[in-house]
Amino acid sequence: MGGLFLRWYEFFARRPLALVAGIVALLGLSAAGAWQLKFSEDVFGLLPHDEPMVAETRLALDRFEGLERVVIVLEGDDVAALARDVDEAETRLRKTQDVSNVVARISEEAQNDIALNYLGKAPLLFDKPLQDAVAARLSRAEFEKRLQDYLDRQAGSQGIAVADTFRDDPFGFNELVLRRFEKLNSGFEGSLVGGRLFSRDQKMAVILVEAAFNASNTGRGREFMPRLEEALSDLPGAPRVHIIGAHRSSADNAAVLRSDLNLTIATSAIGVLLLFLVAFRALTPVFLAFTSAGFGFALALGIQGFGWGDLSAITAGFAGVLMGISVDYAIHLTSSFAGMEGTPDQRARAALRHVAMPSFVAMLTTGVALATLRLSSFDGLHQLSEMGIAGLVGALLFALIVGPQVLRKRPPALRRQGALGKVLGGIEAFRRKLRWPLLAGLAGVTLALAACLPLVGFDGDVTNLDGKSAQTRAAEQHVQQGFGQESLRRTLLVAGGDTLQQALRQNDVVARELVATGARFESVAWVLPAEDTQRENMARWRAFWNEDRIAQLKGEMAAARAQRPDSPEPVRFAEAALEKRFAGFFAGLRLKDDLALLDAQALRKRPVWSLLANYVSEQQGRFYAGSTAHLEPQVLGGLRARLPAVLILNKAAFVSRMVSFIQRDLLLMGGLSLLLVIAVLWLTFGRLREMLIALVPVAGSLVWTLGLMGLLGIPFNIINTLVTVFIAGLGIDYGIFFVQTWRESTSSDEAAKRLRLAGTGVLVAALTTLFGFGTLAMARHPALFSVGITTVLGIVSSLVLTLLVVPTLLEFRKPQ
Repeated sequence: MGGLFLRWYEFFARRPLALVAGIVALLGLSAAGAWQLKFSEDVFGLLPHDEPMVAETRLALDRFEGLERVVIVLEGDDVAALARDVDEAETRLRKTQDVSNVVARISEEAQNDIALNYLGKAPLLFDKPLQDAVAARLSRAEFEKRLQDYLDRQAGSQGIAVADTFRDDPFGFNELVLRRFEKLNSGFEGSLVGGRLFSRDQKMAVILVEAAFNASNTGRGREFMPRLEEALSDLPGAPRVHIIGAHRSSADNAAVLRSDLNLTIATSAIGVLLLFLVAFRALTPVFLAFTSAGFGFALALGIQGFGWGDLSAITAGFAGVLMGISVDYAIHLTSSFAGMEGTPDQRARAALRHVAMPSFVAMLTTGVALATLRLSSFDGLHQLSEMGIAGLVGALLFALIVGPQVLRKRPPALRRQGALGKVLGGIEAFRRKLRWPLLAGLAGVTLALAACLPLVGFDGDVTNLDGKSAQTRAAEQHVQQGFGQESLRRTLLVAGGDTLQQALRQNDVVARELVATGARFESVAWVLPAEDTQRENMARWRAFWNEDRIAQLKGEMAAARAQRPDSPEPVRFAEAALEKRFAGFFAGLRLKDDLALLDAQALRKRPVWSLLANYVSEQQGRFYAGSTAHLEPQVLGGLRARLPAVLILNKAAFVSRMVSFIQRDLLLMGGLSLLLVIAVLWLTFGRLREMLIALVPVAGSLVWTLGLMGLLGIPFNIINTLVTVFIAGLGIDYGIFFVQTWRESTSSDEAAKRLRLAGTGVLVAALTTLFGFGTLAMARHPALFSVGITTVLGIVSSLVLTLLVVPTLLEFRKPQ
């Protein structure tokens, strides 16, 4: 392999313009390919596209974007003052930029519309829950309570109205109907006060705000949140304001990410620059390292554009991180160049001979490991595999073809013994002096950390990677306590149909299933069942109110007693007089003629629809009706079996399914990549001993990293799982450079000298990675922190094992 790159070196040394022209041509083609790329920020593009749960989740969220709302909670001790603050906040919010709708209360228009359309319509809504509620009221005690209330209020100014209401509905069936609208509360358990949704203790009131943009638009979200806060400041009653929801979380994440990246990028850039200046005392190595990685990344983007045409922006970001491995090729070349004797041309040739083969093998093993990502269930990892392989190949070719020419033309003024040389010298002396105790100690540490492997956890809850602020987390917890622990954690069920009636009919089936499970749920089925369901409900009403039940009810009513405020005589009704006294009521029970059905199309044009619109959607000629329920994960399997045509989105089940895919991928890809890497190493080295020594850094670092994570209580998650591929790639590269360097030596003295050069390259490469990605351990964002801390643990353990163990194992035999 060294001979091939030497021939290219000689060819381009004679024809430098050809090299420049080739680079420019490749970069031009890459730019043309990258120009064709369509970048997507849709996280679902990373997930298994053929997994039904992923497809269902995506469809459910697409069809009910209206449920993604900003939740504002005002908190205070005075109910009246809090109600006034809600009204004032609503007025201000409607004038706020990017607010498309505000739901602060049931408007007076909507309340009147509910009364107009729903009073006397209990038979149309007479499903099993309403039947049970009605049956629970058919008692003497209930009638006595309502009769007494009627008598007390009749003495007031509303006596006539009260009398009419009581006679037509003495058991409050209309009240049961109207209370069904409280179930359209977006998951917040509470009570209505003047049409406003309050918590049970009436110390919190909810306002729901629909933004004019999706929560994923973090740029507008960062500008939107201050406007909301300004609109809610200085309310007359000075309530405590809590703002939560997807938009708030996205804005928090964006702010934390921006702050973290500014800090870590500045820190890593300064650290890497200082490192290169200390190690090489020149800017040429800096230029060479980063241009090789940049060339590889550009080439990968171009190939992706020509080959596939689309790319997840998230995958591109991870591929950029993965390109951190590719700077190592230029670093090893520069480190080797620094230790060679002779003219710049001679030193470039010698360095190329020294690093070409180990660099190629390292690239091959890392590429093989990346190729196994094509077997992953996650589409995003397929793209990462393609990007990673193309980028590594491009970086290697640039480093080994362009790099020697740059070093020959612009050789850095290198010193023989710099600071890193002294560090390596000290490490070497320490290793030789305490060879056996050091090996025994490191073996003990490895065994101890291996014992900690069962402690490693896996956190599949993606909300734990959310960078929302402590204030937002506290607000969410406070709101959950006030409105119920499950107010922000619901399962979404979406039923569809070619017509609105078909969708409502299917939604009624969903509602019946949810009732059977005993779950609390919000659904349009409570107040707007399909027309066929309304007819079935009327039939159930008639069957329920047979003459025997009516007679029994009359007996309960006749036995009731109440007291007028101005008379000592008790009030009672003779059973024979009940039919006349409550004629309208009993006529409604017998229901000789069908009631006019609730017309969904007509209601869509009325004020009451403002309460129903979030649960009904029309897209591409089809209609959808949604329900949100508080469900335990164990009931979902049965629901899906009984409702095969319904889309069901449950966070816990979704995360569990994705975790199972990740666990499968780790076992499959980890095992397969290990076998392929072993095969490559065997074909390269041909000796079991050398192959095993090359595997020491990667195997040991994985044990150390996982063991330390278990010991420190740092769980694996969807993000830092990918970092293990990065760590494994670096660990195997370090081992290969040392073993291949030792193999090419002809004597122990030459081996020691060349291993010292390889050690310099490994040390600089590892420190570059630590400065580049390990600084993420300083991040406040949980996802970035998990990447940073995992990288630090992995790189430090790989470096320690490479510098302290691999040379000792190699020295047990002389080079051949």
